[in-house]
Amino acid sequence: MTGPGTVLGRLYRAAPVVQDAVLAAALLLPDLFLFSDFALPHVGVADRLLTVGYAVLGYAALAVRRRAPGAVFCCVWAHALGGELLTAAGTFDYSPTLALLAALYTVAALRNARPAVLALVSVAVPVALSVRAALADVPDAEQLTSLLGVACFYGLLNLEVWAVGRWVRAGRAAAVRDRLAVARAEEAVLSERARTARELHDVVANAVTVMVLQAGGARHVLRTDPDRVENALDQIESSGKTAVAELRHMLLVLRTEGERAAAEGPGFGLADLDPLLNGVRQAGLIAHLRVTGVPAPLTRSVDLTAYRLVQEALTNAAKHAGPGAVTVVRLDWHGADGRLAIAVEDDGRGFPSATRSDLSTGHGLLGLRERVAVCGGTFEAGPVGDDGFRVAAELPTAKLSPQEVGA
Repeated sequence: MTGPGTVLGRLYRAAPVVQDAVLAAALLLPDLFLFSDFALPHVGVADRLLTVGYAVLGYAALAVRRRAPGAVFCCVWAHALGGELLTAAGTFDYSPTLALLAALYTVAALRNARPAVLALVSVAVPVALSVRAALADVPDAEQLTSLLGVACFYGLLNLEVWAVGRWVRAGRAAAVRDRLAVARAEEAVLSERARTARELHDVVANAVTVMVLQAGGARHVLRTDPDRVENALDQIESSGKTAVAELRHMLLVLRTEGERAAAEGPGFGLADLDPLLNGVRQAGLIAHLRVTGVPAPLTRSVDLTAYRLVQEALTNAAKHAGPGAVTVVRLDWHGADGRLAIAVEDDGRGFPSATRSDLSTGHGLLGLRERVAVCGGTFEAGPVGDDGFRVAAELPTAKLSPQEVGA
């Protein structure tokens, strides 16, 4: 059961206007007792009501101080100035102070440096009038001492409140920067995890798929063709060593920058397509490589992406199209356009293994799409012809400097 106190507590925490209204009410009475003649016994009821009514007009603006700090400060400043002028005219004896301090703090805490400094400078006008009113009944012999004391009191009070507001603003800005830094760090960690997951898939899933297919083919000819079995075992060993080497290379990501710079070697690229094609050929795939145009330099990331694309497409063809399927890898270099078009297409007319679904992780093409997008390329994959499948991408080639072109 929810009590009235709980409801009021929730309302206070949920509504900034309620909080500011409570603050205004809490400051009103001290302001009246400390900076007016409200509590003096000789003041009549009518004068007290007049003072209270005027004070409430100024403090009402504080209820929206966080929504419109500049406008509220102007209202409270005008209210304080009016109170000083009415005091000088003899209407009552009231120097609005605490409301102006609250409004000054709000501007300092919520606004930029320029409006905050303007607010600090502008309070000098009502402060000067407050000092003048405080010195009205002081004897001439004590005027200088009293002037220094009252001026220091009001000046330092406003300056300290303003400084606290700026300090709070700086702390909030630092907290926001820290949260953004944490968010960027978390995003970087997630991105690194995704990249590592793609690398693990490309290294492990593709190598293991080719090894399983080669082992399955060797088992079928174990007694009838020992030479082919031996060749398949050689390819399995070679694929395993390649996978281990790639894993070692990938795990450098988890090292410090100094260790990585010292240990990291060149990665895989289009220059390594021949061993890749030989591997899938040993698994029974009929693979051809077609190259047109003049090869152009590629950045390291684009070169690795191109290699991974061909690797994943060939592995998919070996799994789903099966041994005997004809697969063509096309590299079309378009030097004038600064791009490389890659297409891997199979006819789907092989003899796929019954366990091909067990070899699929379901993330290969998704990882390729992400890789290509990161490099600034385009990617597409889908059926072609009656039974075939095509994986294609366009990747940007590296731009050479004039010195490199001349060389």
